[in-house]
Formats: sequence, C-alpha cells, structure tokens
Amino acid sequence: MPLYRIPCRFPTASPVCLLLAQARIRLLGILMRKIFLGFVFLSVAASAAAAQTCKPNQYDMLTWMAPEAATANGHYNVVYPSSGTFYWVKSSNGYPWDVDIFDRRYIYQSITEQDWNDPTTYKVFEKALPWMPRCITIPAVPGKIASIRVQPQNTNFDTHTSCSEFTTQNLGYVVNEIWGPYNQTIGSLPVAPTLTLSYRYSCDSEYNICQYKETFAMQKNNGMVRWTLYTLQNGVFVQANQTTQAAATLGAVTPVHPCW
Repeated sequence: MPLYRIPCRFPTASPVCLLLAQARIRLLGILMRKIFLGFVFLSVAASAAAAQTCKPNQYDMLTWMAPEAATANGHYNVVYPSSGTFYWVKSSNGYPWDVDIFDRRYIYQSITEQDWNDPTTYKVFEKALPWMPRCITIPAVPGKIASIRVQPQNTNFDTHTSCSEFTTQNLGYVVNEIWGPYNQTIGSLPVAPTLTLSYRYSCDSEYNICQYKETFAMQKNNGMVRWTLYTLQNGVFVQANQTTQAAATLGAVTPVHPCW
C-alpha cells in the first residue's frame, strides 16, 4: 500500500501515522508551490507577447498595427496584451471589428465582421493567418522587407450567419508582403514613414496571379491609416474600395462580441 494511503485516526494515531501525516503535508506544500509557479509561468508567457520582443535594429510591427491601447484613427485600437489580441473596432458601438492576434513570431489575421450591423455574424480563420513577422529588420533602403506565403490547406475560414451557424470556405493561395518605409501624407496626418501590408489572395500556385489584393498603410504611432481593396480585371488590379483615416486621436471603446 502506498504511504499516502495508510489510514491514521486522530487523536490516537501512532507516531508512524503522525510522521506520515507530516510527510503528506510537506508533499502537499510542494505540489501547491509547483502549481502556483506554473500559473505564474503561464501568466508571464501570455504577457510576454506584448513585451519588448524586437531588437533595436528591428521594427516591432505591433507598434505600427495598433500603437496604443486607447487610440482612434477612424477605428479604435483595443489591445489586450495578456491574451495577445488586438481589435480594430470600427464604431463607438463596440462593433464591427477586426480581431488580430500576436506573439513573438508573427501578427495574425483571425476574425473580421460579416454583417456590419450584427456582431453575431463574422468570418473567422480556422487557423489564424500569419500576416507579417512580429519583428522585421529595418532596411537600409525602402522596398519589400518581408514576405509570407500560405498554402490553401491553411486558409480555410468559417462565415458565421449566427454564433452557431456557419459555412466553410477557402482563400486559396495567399501571399503577404510588407513594403517600405516610404514617406507619405495620408489624410490630414503629417508626412510620416509608412509601411504597407500587401495582402493578396485567391492566387495561382506560383503566387503570381491573384484575384484580390488588400493593402493596409501603417504609420508608427498612428496605426493603420488607409485600407484599399483591389480586384483583378483583365490582368490589372483595379481599386474597388478605400477607407482613409483622417486623423489619430485618443479614444477608447469596449468591443462587443456576443459569440465568444
């Protein structure tokens, strides 16, 4: 019989039982300390995603995507460092939103709205899509400074018409590139170094011909300041939509997401 299962009855327990009881208390203390340290480790690991992770000669792309936890530049930047999540909330109602996640390696696209007026509808990648490296070496000259290719088996997403009802689709081949920095004046903001994410999808297997392209112009301390959608027509990308953020100000909102 294991020691921890030997029965002891107090207050008439034998000295052996008393020693065993003391040993059990010490063992329990050790286990509790290990559990506590485990929780501490997990908490530190979760918050580390938002800590300084990049070298002095690198861009931390989180500061370009969502520079502050409470800023508004046409949308609200809401950053949750402990979970490695940030929202671009597109109205003071708390929705619609884009939901992205980050760690020490990448920034990922995860969720975007479906129906602008209904937060129970949304599109979510089954596996978060890597958009860009978290840290990118600052280039000596502007140009393409990062590139990620994603194969179709990793681009499935679910389109929710309610919290529980959805259909599954696929983006095909996807290629994401970061270009810059180029000095640009966007909206009423002063000229500033600008990095642009080029997000192309529904591409051929060589990633050369893509049916759609979205670009996200980002400025450090201002965040994402211009989004543009292009569609391929007769072999040329034609602009289909564009949103420009006119200014960057302080502002806060609480995201509303009934489904999670």
